[in-house]
Amino acid sequence: MTRDKILEAAINQYSLFNYHGATMRKIAEEVDIKPASIYFFFKNKEELFVAAFQMLLEKHLLEMKKVLNEARDKSILEIFHSLLIGTIDYHKKNMHETNAYISLITSPPSEINRFLQEHMKNFDYWLIDSLTDLIKRDKPSISNREASTITKQFLLLMDGVFWEINLYDEEELCEQIYHALHIIAILLGGYEHEK
Repeated sequence: MTRDKILEAAINQYSLFNYHGATMRKIAEEVDIKPASIYFFFKNKEELFVAAFQMLLEKHLLEMKKVLNEARDKSILEIFHSLLIGTIDYHKKNMHETNAYISLITSPPSEINRFLQEHMKNFDYWLIDSLTDLIKRDKPSISNREASTITKQFLLLMDGVFWEINLYDEEELCEQIYHALHIIAILLGGYEHEK
């Protein structure tokens, strides 16, 4: 229980002050413990933040897996739509985590960079494999390579919509999602017409 609270406080402090400003003292104050108590759970600040980011990124991955699993029987465009909406909804409901995530991605501390790159690669591979299979299910005339390319293009669009989460209101975000889906529909149709 205390360990989880420390991890949540670390994410919150990171969202407010970034890595170097999120001190062990501030984290301890938020949890209402002494700073030395953190060292019972974590060897040092780097280990604490690796664990905090791992928790943050795993929660996001589990949510995306849940969204994909719930949409699996829908058409591929509906699956893309569900993933975009699911990403936006999840991040809007967890804004302090989202702010930490944005900060982490845009300027990762060197101590955490390798861990972050590995996680992002694993997430991308999972999504590419999952969506490639689902595209092939709905569009059997598309090759594996083409389905993989469409999935990578979708990832770029999803990232673009995600980066706008703090910039636009609900209506504008919905419009961005509509445009992203329109691009994916064109890409899917384009590959089919090439055959």
